[in-house]
Amino acid sequence: MSAEISPLWLRAEDTQAGDRRFFLPWLWRARLAAAEGVFAVELARDTAQDTEPLDLTFLGLDGRVLGHGTIAAPVAALALPRGTATLLAARGAGLRLGLYPRGKLWLKLHAFAHGSFPGVAPHQRWRAAGAAARDLRGMHASLFADSPARQIQATRRYRRYRKDFVEDFLGPLAPAGAILSFLSVLDGETRAEDLAACLSALRAQSDAEWEWLIGLPDDGGDIPAELAREPRVRILPGAGTAPLTFNALLAAAKGETVALLDPSGRPTRDAVAMIRAAFATHADCRLAYTDEETLDDAGAPRDGIFKPAFNRHLLRAVDYFGDLVALRTAHARAIGGARAYLPLAWRYDLLLRAVGALPPEAIRHIPRVAYGRRGVGGWTGFASPDQAREAARALEDATGAPVEIRADLKLRPHYRLPDVPPLVSFVIPTRDRADLMGMALRSLIAHTAYRNFEIVIVDNGSEEAETFALFAEIEAAWPRTLVVRDDGGFNYPRICNAGVDAASGDLICLLNNDIEVVEPGWLHEMVSLAALPGTGIVGAKLLFPDRTLQHAGVIAGLFRYAAHWFSHGAEDMAGHLGRLHARNNLSAVTGACLMISRACWDQIGPLDAERFAEDCNDIDLCLRARASGFELVWTPFALLLHHESASRGRRRSKAHRERLKAQRARMEALWRTASLVDPHYNPNLARNSLHAGIAKRPEGSRAPRTDALPPPQAGS
Repeated sequence: MSAEISPLWLRAEDTQAGDRRFFLPWLWRARLAAAEGVFAVELARDTAQDTEPLDLTFLGLDGRVLGHGTIAAPVAALALPRGTATLLAARGAGLRLGLYPRGKLWLKLHAFAHGSFPGVAPHQRWRAAGAAARDLRGMHASLFADSPARQIQATRRYRRYRKDFVEDFLGPLAPAGAILSFLSVLDGETRAEDLAACLSALRAQSDAEWEWLIGLPDDGGDIPAELAREPRVRILPGAGTAPLTFNALLAAAKGETVALLDPSGRPTRDAVAMIRAAFATHADCRLAYTDEETLDDAGAPRDGIFKPAFNRHLLRAVDYFGDLVALRTAHARAIGGARAYLPLAWRYDLLLRAVGALPPEAIRHIPRVAYGRRGVGGWTGFASPDQAREAARALEDATGAPVEIRADLKLRPHYRLPDVPPLVSFVIPTRDRADLMGMALRSLIAHTAYRNFEIVIVDNGSEEAETFALFAEIEAAWPRTLVVRDDGGFNYPRICNAGVDAASGDLICLLNNDIEVVEPGWLHEMVSLAALPGTGIVGAKLLFPDRTLQHAGVIAGLFRYAAHWFSHGAEDMAGHLGRLHARNNLSAVTGACLMISRACWDQIGPLDAERFAEDCNDIDLCLRARASGFELVWTPFALLLHHESASRGRRRSKAHRERLKAQRARMEALWRTASLVDPHYNPNLARNSLHAGIAKRPEGSRAPRTDALPPPQAGS
């Protein structure tokens, strides 16, 4: 896991049966005496050829079996049950197992005591240990977030959170009279017990202003008798297909608002109150969706599904809206209801057409849990290849672009380039470092399939002969190269702004001099997104040289500023709700590879060279674009390597640290990042987590919200 910090190797002994028993240190045993825990475990074998998963049995002090686990990789997350004292590996002769401590201080102390830091002076060891421990802690967090062991902790934390912050809605309440009409289209797989449970949940609502319209399948189905006895339930015969049955329900609805309700789950007791209040409070709201929860096989809450505010590009990959979506009845009727030729994906098609006819401010996300269901939801991908094919057809109708069905049954529209492909101007600041710059420029020219680009190098006082030789080489290899000289002190925004002023392209791509192009289609992907109406900025997926995630988008407000979520995660990590496998609207991306349209640049102004000379300038630029109404898109389909050091332990002078601290303070004052909840994050998630962990309590307003970002603070 880390070349600098080895784990604490466990004492082991072999049994007569050929198994190997590993003994936990007393500190781990003491921690596990109180509660189960998840730890990073490192497995060392005698031979590298042995790659079979290792099965473990967890034993208590008395030898009682407490559970089982498997290690399928050299470093894995392992959930240890409460009371675990020893681990037993069948046929484990020659194996070594090591554990890493959890927690910032414990890991730093462990690094200080057991780390290897060649070339580091003894008086610098504590600082080096802290830097290495930070990176290792980030890697472990990514490991936990993407492992089966995570669910054990997630369930425990969610249930604790749920006691106080689910089914706690107190208002404002909508006035009586405007009922909410639930519409459910049954199929042959609808179970009578699910219908009964859903009816029970509706009867328990804190707001009784509802009706439930149920469309039967053609064979009539198995309907509990109590549904027929409930005066607020109306059962209608099927109309031949699911979309036609839905249209019959829509025509019969009495409410000003209709809600698509999957009867296999159940609304929380305040679902009606929350939805009615959202539409009553926001007269311009035409569509609203809520957070949800998953249930275990026994129907107990298992985990929360905490969604972003309206995210156009995520919706074009998967139906992340979920199983409880409400629309103004008039709007649902105005777009023609469901279309009959999409019997499997009519609901997704309806939602695409509903949002396509609306401005973003008419779409509200209610960041409260209002519905629970067993199993996983549609955010993981469509339910079947047949449904995905119909969904792709609906998306092609909505976008006019051919749509690819991905292996995970998510969708990817392939947007066409404009008839005249726009010129891209790469603006690349540098000062010497011909080794890095040469790698970046040669890979850019050799491996980029989209060829309509120019290179603008902004030379901030280079002195080495190798640098000028490189400039001459690149000018010969790519004639559309311009070198702009800047002999001022280091000020990243000023340097980039000079490059943009000299550039000719309709699209500007700010690019670090340590970015390596590794696949040909990356620029085509970014240009096709940047050319979409309303798009201002596009960001790419960046990997460290060890192929772990360096950048999968930036969440504003994390750690009172902004942060790259899922940094140091595995390259193919799915992330929160699978969002790292799909294009996303976000609020910010890194300036290491940032494409911005000339129209957006001209409207919002250049990088701020006064307030943010070294730090925060790229995030500030993105937030200004969002606050001005431009969309920002991050895509996983533009992949590059970023040769930024994977260690954040670079030594800085005290004066440098003070400058960075002052710039962060200005950023906090300008954008209120200390309390900001990014619209593409969620107030139920922790703002001190890179991995979308649940908060201890809500960290922002849970009122219905749009995707709008608050404007900057005047006078800051």
